[in-house]
Amino acid sequence: MPKLIYALICADLIIDRDSSSTSFIRTVEHAVVPALPATLPPVFFASLWELGDTGGQPFTVSLTLTPPRGEGAMLGAQEVTPGATMLHKMNFQLPGLTVSDEGRHVLSAAIRTDSGWKTVAELPLFVFKGSDKA
Repeated sequence: MPKLIYALICADLIIDRDSSSTSFIRTVEHAVVPALPATLPPVFFASLWELGDTGGQPFTVSLTLTPPRGEGAMLGAQEVTPGATMLHKMNFQLPGLTVSDEGRHVLSAAIRTDSGWKTVAELPLFVFKGSDKA
């Protein structure tokens, strides 16, 4: 099974054409909104996977956003077909996420296994309502 090396949320990223190195621009751990519900600006979920002994078999990764109260909603899934390298960068561009509650939201990444989805990362995304006072 592939192993997650890192995962983070950022506002933008740049991948160097020659070296394939990635620059993460403005990591995101919180957002301040004027009112709720709100739509957050677009963000990236960036990750690096060590493919290990996948035997060349495809694997599927999903992203879910779970609010402070309530059920999580799957944002999407991506199937990866391993190539000849040991590492695979996977970057999801997430359009504006809709949030209804203030507090700790969780963006989780899971990998599909024979017995279902196995969560491999849980990234907090705090949402705060800005003050109405000037």
